[in-house]
Amino acid sequence: MESNSRDTDVVGRTVIIADDDQIIRDLLRAILRKAGLQVVAEISTGNRAIAAYKTHRPEIVCLDINMPGMSGLEVLHAIREMSADAIVILISGQTTQDNITQAIEGKADGVIVKPFNSARVTEEIGRALRRRQSGRQSQAAPPAT
Repeated sequence: MESNSRDTDVVGRTVIIADDDQIIRDLLRAILRKAGLQVVAEISTGNRAIAAYKTHRPEIVCLDINMPGMSGLEVLHAIREMSADAIVILISGQTTQDNITQAIEGKADGVIVKPFNSARVTEEIGRALRRRQSGRQSQAAPPAT
């Protein structure tokens, strides 16, 4: 089901990118915009990610695990305290078992391993959106394996 067309589940959704690496932010911005998402903020630290979330209340947050100040896992927990509805996708080159366990416990909607490609990013976001839409009646559907 590989296609260059936009996934209609993601088109028009708002997203924040939080990663301390400018190259990764640039790459994610290009991928997300091409998929039809509206990037409302790009942040390089965990503390700024929380502030941007409070300001913009995006539907989706793409969040690096390792950032200066607060880690992405700490930011995930802070966002979950503010909203159970935000879709949070963790992105990291260091996906240890401990990080994955914490991501699951923190109710992350997905994990993407660096390096990634555009198909992987848009598929994971689309999958998370579909899980949320189908699980509205039954809260907290477990992530697909």
